[in-house]
Amino acid sequence: MPSASPLPIPKFTPCAPTKESLDYVDLINIDLSKFDNPSTRKDLAKELLDGVTKHGFLTISNHGISQSLYESQVSLAHAVMTLPPEEKAPYEATPEEDAKGRYVGFKPAGQLGIKGGFHKTLDHYNILTYDPENHKHPEILRPHMGEVHELISFIRTNILRKLLALMAMVLEVPEEKMAATHAFGVESTEYLRYMIYNPRSSDDNQKYRDLYLAGHTDWGSFTFLFSQPISALQILTMDGEWKWVQYLPQSLVVNVGEALELLTGGLFKATIHRVVKPPVDQEREKRIGVIYFARPVDDQRLEPIESPLLARLGIDKPLDATVYTMADYLNARKHGYKRLDFDHDRPRQDGYHADPFHGKYTDPEGFKALGV
Repeated sequence: MPSASPLPIPKFTPCAPTKESLDYVDLINIDLSKFDNPSTRKDLAKELLDGVTKHGFLTISNHGISQSLYESQVSLAHAVMTLPPEEKAPYEATPEEDAKGRYVGFKPAGQLGIKGGFHKTLDHYNILTYDPENHKHPEILRPHMGEVHELISFIRTNILRKLLALMAMVLEVPEEKMAATHAFGVESTEYLRYMIYNPRSSDDNQKYRDLYLAGHTDWGSFTFLFSQPISALQILTMDGEWKWVQYLPQSLVVNVGEALELLTGGLFKATIHRVVKPPVDQEREKRIGVIYFARPVDDQRLEPIESPLLARLGIDKPLDATVYTMADYLNARKHGYKRLDFDHDRPRQDGYHADPFHGKYTDPEGFKALGV
């Protein structure tokens, strides 16, 4: 007998965009439909350079992800993230995986997750792109893994690869050179993340200074976020001002991570960003995220690639005293290497406000931590 069709996932309908007047950042938009034309591709390369040097954030339109896949992924993320705790528990990341900065499964419950900087009302589920251990997934997700892999493959082959090609044009290097930093079939820690920010109590908002996720930079190369109507994402501009990222339907919000900054000698900026309490007309709504974190392969050394442009600009030397591989860099960052407090506009009062990281991170027995 043929197997039964998977039960449909209930459609999640996000709330309406805020009606409040917010101070939005003006981001460069990359229209990927122009990529296939050689003349307009040159324009895209210029726009990419402008976007990554001005803000380190940009948006992508006409990316090719169908509206049906885009919407069904948001609904699937909502279904997974609203499972009861007892159904999430078997699929939490192990302490060893968490200590390596290898994000897989649900955020660890209790103190381990909180010490990683994640408040109890925030949860996420991570699906590795390269998963030799073949981690099991929650039952509700299993029938839909074909769709999940379709999304991951599309982002890698039709969006990430095009951005890397534009990078090659900017850096004046062969396209294959940039593509090799994110090679297919090679060990890497790229992953798709489903995320939920649940509404918080007034007391918790005060305790955490209205921060849902404190100011930080991502650790990989490019981060791809499904744009969503709940306003909560802010970036720190070069002028030292926090500005809101505006909702653009069906688009992707893309930001540069630290690995890409290190690979380009600081030309591509890993911009500090955070998640804050939404405006009043949205603050009681669930905020659902679908995010893809691209990272160089595990053995990629995080130092400037050989580039005529970087040499001319005099930024072809390593930014950090220690040059880590991508895998080792994740280990070091997980253990406090280069961790800074970026939320100076919201001073923390000892004894009243909570530290987002809640003290020292505890490793599994025998784990070799780097960067400490």
